[in-house]
Amino acid sequence: MRAYFLVAILLLLLGQGSAVAQVVEFHVAYEDKDSADHTKSTIEIPEHPGIMVEMVRLIETRVPNLRITFSRKPWARCLVELESGAVDAIFSSSFKPERLKIGVYPMKDGKDDRRYRIDTKSYSLYKLSDAAGTWDGKRFDNLRQGVLAIRGYSIIDDLKKLGVAVKEVNRADDGFRMLLAGRADGFAHLTEFGDYVLKKSPEFAGIVKVAPPIMTKDYYLQVSHQFYAKQPALVPVIWKALAEIRQAELERLEAKYLKQYSE
Repeated sequence: MRAYFLVAILLLLLGQGSAVAQVVEFHVAYEDKDSADHTKSTIEIPEHPGIMVEMVRLIETRVPNLRITFSRKPWARCLVELESGAVDAIFSSSFKPERLKIGVYPMKDGKDDRRYRIDTKSYSLYKLSDAAGTWDGKRFDNLRQGVLAIRGYSIIDDLKKLGVAVKEVNRADDGFRMLLAGRADGFAHLTEFGDYVLKKSPEFAGIVKVAPPIMTKDYYLQVSHQFYAKQPALVPVIWKALAEIRQAELERLEAKYLKQYSE
């Protein structure tokens, strides 16, 4: 009888070990700039972390064996660490064919599958109200010094394809200050975030947004090749869960954070 109980306890412990082994750690990196999508400009994850962070965190509720941890760093660093496998995924990454070498997107028929996007955002041109440079939705005119963009952002390649000289900056505030100093014709930035910076900073009152947007892009949770190789069946489950969260929670989270960021 004693031997029976010893065997039973051993099997129970082995079963518990198996359950623990099924938990998958998922390290997700994102940008360290303050916005409604990811609040504060620190490496710490704040109590109210932002729209996109909350959406990604909710994946755990739909994929129970997943344990998500976050880290924050400059966007260019996020891209480097995704390629090396130092992180398992990054957000929000717009689809660029050249980025396929550093990570995996949800794909269908050779194209990114926007059903599984995390969000859709636009880029706009910001300039001094009396500056000569123009954007008509198809081309730029009267540019003499070039256009600013944040280092690592996908809009840089899009601008270059349009024949625009690009100067890279590290932060939105840097870009707007360079505009005020007359060191560029314009600043191409994510519209939602550009509008937020202008609204919160009276020093940029002489800067205006040009319509229409330069570009509208879908954004994704991009996964490293290394994680995908280890968990090829799990990654589509993660993307599907995120798509369901976007449909169910994005409107609520936008109302929560954009109210805060518009005050």
